[in-house]
Amino acid sequence: MMRAKKSDFLNYEIWILTFGGGLQRSGVYADNISDANKTEFRNSVKDKINTLVINKYTKSPVTSKEHINNLVNIKNWINSNHSHVLKNQNIKLGIVQKLLNLYLKYQWCLGLVKTPPHCPFDRIIISKMQLSNPPAWTQLDSVDTYKMLVTKATELAGNKSISEWELDVFSRR
Repeated sequence: MMRAKKSDFLNYEIWILTFGGGLQRSGVYADNISDANKTEFRNSVKDKINTLVINKYTKSPVTSKEHINNLVNIKNWINSNHSHVLKNQNIKLGIVQKLLNLYLKYQWCLGLVKTPPHCPFDRIIISKMQLSNPPAWTQLDSVDTYKMLVTKATELAGNKSISEWELDVFSRR
């Protein structure tokens, strides 16, 4: 019984960090959305991602292609079910990738999931990639642009996974 309480507490705290990293200053919400609607949105997204992670990321590694499909499916699901709380009735792919990739990073660091296929792409990580025209992660809404980030991160990672590379870059900032 105590173990469940501890893991529930940690997951609750991880979601606070995940939503802080993925939604804070991202301009995701439409104007005049109530705190109750924001809470309902976050709880729904949390349930969706938790279920996905348990079903797909805990048992075996997920390929890059599968992961991108998961990101697009979450984006489409959010837009179908929560457009009323979103600015322009759309959540950007950059926000979705930050939420899922950051949550997976925390779960991986705790040893609860296999190595994630990608890392959370944010301003700091993208700036370390030395791109000639770096996208703003909060505005990123193109699968092709996201794939370009993955390709560049893969090159920079060398013989490491993108997740391990990002952890190194993150710890040195």
